[in-house]
Amino acid sequence: MRYRDGILKIEHGILPGLKEVLLRLTEVEDVRSIVPGRIYATRGRPGGALTVRVSAPTATGVKLIARRGSSVQEVFVVCDDRAAVEQVLRAAGVDPRRSRRR
Repeated sequence: MRYRDGILKIEHGILPGLKEVLLRLTEVEDVRSIVPGRIYATRGRPGGALTVRVSAPTATGVKLIARRGSSVQEVFVVCDDRAAVEQVLRAAGVDPRRSRRR
């Protein structure tokens, strides 16, 4: 079984609508790898629009949090230029602002 499609690793499932956003990130020259994590269930209403936010910078890039309804998925983006990732997210119609901590 093949787990990698170029830069995008596909070992776990991907939230509906998220793969298109991640494929746009693969076009960024500074992005070296995209690793989606497992999907978690949270409290919330089923359905709803996909939201993707920059959660935190990491040593190798950024961590994104994708949410759709009651499902949440972490996505790790290995890159050199974090600002380029945020620009592509904006171009894809996603608000990349950092989520607020409670």
